[in-house]
Amino acid sequence: MHTRFLVVGLIAGLLLAGVSVPAAWADNHGAILGTRWQWTQLTETQPASQSVVPDPENYVLVLNGDGSANIQADCNQVQWTYTVEGDSITFDTLGPSTLAFCGEDSSDQIFLEKLGMANTWRIKDGRLVLEFGEAAGTMTFQNGGAADPAPGSLPQTGGAAAMAPWAGSVLAGLAAAGTGLLLRRKK
Repeated sequence: MHTRFLVVGLIAGLLLAGVSVPAAWADNHGAILGTRWQWTQLTETQPASQSVVPDPENYVLVLNGDGSANIQADCNQVQWTYTVEGDSITFDTLGPSTLAFCGEDSSDQIFLEKLGMANTWRIKDGRLVLEFGEAAGTMTFQNGGAADPAPGSLPQTGGAAAMAPWAGSVLAGLAAAGTGLLLRRKK
């Protein structure tokens, strides 16, 4: 019986040691880190359209080296995580966010929706270009300068650690297995 607890404890310890995943997820994407990327243009293919963002300073993406993304979507602050592998990028859109109504003329919802659809990235003429799958379009960002080292007004996360996408499931499974072992022992 002690062996089972030792094995479960050892596995949980190893997983917890690997739960915080820094930008090791992210290959060599240093060119896009720590910059205030301001959204300037949206191009879509279905239906074909091209839109220029009138106030790019209100739509900002900052990719941090620890795999977190700080986002200003007009009057809202959002924090997501992201993964980069080569030229592939994916955003985990579950994260803390303010939920203010920014007005009828705001593009905050379309900004977040399209950002969540991005699947590749590239730098072209000093601009960050995020492309959607199946050649559905692009988002273009201009370099707005270096990001603040410590964001000031992001929503509080309660001290949650960034986790690899699979880590939460594994930890929940271990918790369930541990509970089963305890219940079994009490019988």
